[in-house]
Amino acid sequence: MKQDLIKEIRNGSRNSRFLIILAGFFFFALSTPVMTKIILPQILKSQMPGLPEEVMKTMFDMSQIGSLQSYMGDVFEIGSLIVAFTLCGLLAQEIRDHVLVLPLCAGKRYSSIVLAKLIVFGLTLLLIPTIALLASYVYSGLLFTFEVGVLPVLVGGLLQGLFMLFLLSCLLLLGAWMKKPVAAGILSLLGVYGIHFIGGLFRIHEYLPSGLLVEAQKLSETPPLSLLWTVLITLVLIAGMTSLTVMQLRHLEWQARAN
Repeated sequence: MKQDLIKEIRNGSRNSRFLIILAGFFFFALSTPVMTKIILPQILKSQMPGLPEEVMKTMFDMSQIGSLQSYMGDVFEIGSLIVAFTLCGLLAQEIRDHVLVLPLCAGKRYSSIVLAKLIVFGLTLLLIPTIALLASYVYSGLLFTFEVGVLPVLVGGLLQGLFMLFLLSCLLLLGAWMKKPVAAGILSLLGVYGIHFIGGLFRIHEYLPSGLLVEAQKLSETPPLSLLWTVLITLVLIAGMTSLTVMQLRHLEWQARAN
């Protein structure tokens, strides 16, 4: 397992996957406060001269909380795109290029290969959204005023990271099933966007992974007990999809032997 972890870290660095995800999240984390504080008011003033500042404040939330919530909305809409198309080839590309043959010949197990990817990139997706949200919190607090404590922001970042970990497990499963990176990325995005839409339509976010994002945006000082249920369901889904990924890879192995 140690060698598998080192391999994934090297691959993530060599293919700039870590850097792309880091740059994508931090770009929106640091640009959103500037947009909220400076750019959007200037655009409104240029389009509607003489518009009172009080009216502008009613049009969009010009505060630290408003800036943070706007950024977290970008994380779901655009951050998911960045993660999906950066990591869509994590497993599908290796299957298509027959790269998995090498570790298998060295005695590696499919479970070790999949878990190594899940651990390395899962920790990356937990840490980067959390650190990026904390950076946005500090920057927006300097531009506006600090309106919320650091603990809700930390919890919000971890919830976003857990949702991205769910997206990663979707990418691995669909990559093993389809063996086409772009198709796996698109279907994974359709899945997570669909889950968010269904959760909002039927008001069942607390029973879906999308509830993690909804609760994160609230920046609540005392999260509800239902959040534990949402986290548990998400972890069960991640474990289930990881198991299915390993089963699918074993099925591919038997197909190869049969041929």
